[in-house]
Formats: sequence, C-alpha cells, structure tokens
Amino acid sequence: MAECYELPQDCNNLAIQQLPGLILPPGSLERSSKTHQFLPLKQIINKDDNQDSPAPSKPLMLTIPLAGKYCGSYRGWLILEDRNEEAFTDKINKDMLVLNPVSGEKFELPHVSTLPPYGTGGVPSWYPRSCSIEKVVLSCCPNPSESNSCLVLAIYNYGQIAYCKLGNREWRSIGFGHSSIDHEGYLDAVYCHDRFYVLHVTKKLFVCNFDGSDLCINELINSVPRTRNSSFRTFEHLYLVEAQGELLIVVRRKDDGDQPALTSQFLLYKLDSDSYYRDKHEKVNDYDWDKHQVRSLGDYALFLGPTQMQPFTLPESEASGLKGNCIYYTDQSVNAKGCKNKQIRYEAGVYNLETACFEQFPSTSSTQKMHMIWIIPHGIV
Repeated sequence: MAECYELPQDCNNLAIQQLPGLILPPGSLERSSKTHQFLPLKQIINKDDNQDSPAPSKPLMLTIPLAGKYCGSYRGWLILEDRNEEAFTDKINKDMLVLNPVSGEKFELPHVSTLPPYGTGGVPSWYPRSCSIEKVVLSCCPNPSESNSCLVLAIYNYGQIAYCKLGNREWRSIGFGHSSIDHEGYLDAVYCHDRFYVLHVTKKLFVCNFDGSDLCINELINSVPRTRNSSFRTFEHLYLVEAQGELLIVVRRKDDGDQPALTSQFLLYKLDSDSYYRDKHEKVNDYDWDKHQVRSLGDYALFLGPTQMQPFTLPESEASGLKGNCIYYTDQSVNAKGCKNKQIRYEAGVYNLETACFEQFPSTSSTQKMHMIWIIPHGIV
C-alpha cells in the first residue's frame, strides 16, 4: 500500500532532536522536482550561543511522489494534489493523496470529479470548468488499522465544502440545516470536540454535526472577533485552531504601507465550553469575544503557516530550543499597489505573546520561499 522512502541514517536522530521543522517546496524553476528539503527548527534558529547540536553537513531531503501542489497538512502529514488538469476543458484528472513524507505511508482520497457541484455561484460561462482545491482538513492523524476513523473535509471552488472518510471512493455532500445558509464562501475549517467548525467569508462561524449518517452544517455564531483597526491600511487574516481540546480563533494583523505588508500583531480568542454543546439549531448572536481573549498559551507553542496548513500546538518540552507561549509563523506578504511594481516578502519568525515582540528568523535562501509548511516528522525511527 505505502511506497516507503528511506532517510539517510545519520539524519534520523538529528531530525528527532530538532523537530518540528519546515518542509520547503522546490524553487520556481524546479516545480516538477519531487525532492523537498526539511529544515529542522533548531537549525533555523541556531546561533552562536546554541552550538550543542550543529547543523547537518547535508540537508535532510524528503521525496514527494506528486509534483503538484500542497492543499493541506496536519502535523506530520501532507495532502497533495496532482496537477494533470487540462486547462480550458471539461476534463478533470487530478489525484489527491494524504502522505507521510517521512515513512512514505500514503492514503488515496476520492477523485476530485466526485466532489458535489453545488452550482456555478456566478462564475462566468467562459471560465474553465475546473476544480480548484483550496484546502483539505483532517480530523486526526491517519491510522492504517483504522483509516475510516479519519474524517476529511475539502474546501473547493469558491469555498464550497464536502467531506469523506479516509478510504471512501467518493466525496459526500454536506447537508445545509437551513435554506438561508450559503453553499459557498467558506474559508477555513478545523476539527474539535468531534465536529468540524467552519469559517465563512461573512465572518460567521458554522458547525458541522452528524445527523444520523449525514454531516449537516448550521450557523453557530453570527460574528467572529472584529478588532479595532488603527489604520485603514491594516487588514486581518483569521485562523481556526484546535489547541489542547479548545477551539481558538487567531487574528493575524498586517500593516500595509509603501513596503510589503508585514505582521504587526497576533490576537487569540477561544470558544467557551458551553458553545461546544449547544443544540444544532441554537446560535449565538452576540458572543463576547473580548471576554474570551487568550493572553497566554502557557508552555505550548503555536505553529502557523500558509492558508492550506492546519495550525498545531506543541509543548516546549517536546523539542529542544522550543519556546512556550510563542507563535512560530511563516507567510508570504505582498504589496499589490500596482501589478508592475508588486513586491513580495516572505515572513518567518517567532512572536512572543507575553512581550508582544517579534523575532525574525535569519534571512537566508531557505527561509525566503513561499508556502513553507511546518510539520512534525512522524515516522523517523
């Protein structure tokens, strides 16, 4: 079932000592390459006062079987989409895999042609009838002996959603609890307390519960956190995060100016325990997010990355050099004030929640790539 790839023997223990780390896609001139570099966190932040674990003489390389794109990741697993689609045709020929890039274990996801078509949503008739996978979310790390215990939710084609169990041959439609609920426009999702929570472009939070054997979506909260912007040049990106059994909403603020917009602040909020167990038709109209702001992660560190990546947390005791109550982040920042002069900067660093201070990772060719994804390299023995 799984095609396994062996790592260099001298890298095994080192990778364990320095997990987690960044998996780096090939450069723009090497998009067909199947070899990706894994950069351990300790190697990224290694300084003169931290020489107890020297960087390996050779980078740790991982083999990825599909020369396609990332459409999701969860801790040590990647969700990959093959790019065999013929543009401007009706033909869709995309394969999708859930892959452990270290052990080589993989699971096939249903073909994208089985995703439910909810409607055109105003898409122009001339637009190619393709299928754009925006994000795939896992409920847990796949277990070969219990693969059907892992639920998978896909966000695709302008924010439509569908789901399956790992091992299913087709994607399944999600039932809409009320006719007024939008079929499109969903931005992010996370699995927490045995259900999916989904964020909509209107800043509403929805919950997906099983009604018998079917998954149904209902509105839970009519508005997610809205912070007071200090400037019209400030904009925000929201993440849904499961952290130690709690649902967090992380607000990432960026200040745009003459330079590419850079992260200026992170704000964290949580859903109260009563909200997890509300009746599926009971929604909250005025949730007090300020009352539920999270000011500390304790001994845990939070890892954020590109939109496709599922954020995760780790205790600082899990890895040497890891700092608790910090956010480790990567991203691409763009100043789009005119396409011809568009500037791009790749952010990577650490944000301390207690001091509200940023520490940028050393600027190297390795940390200046887009779509850098944090993973925990499970499977190294």
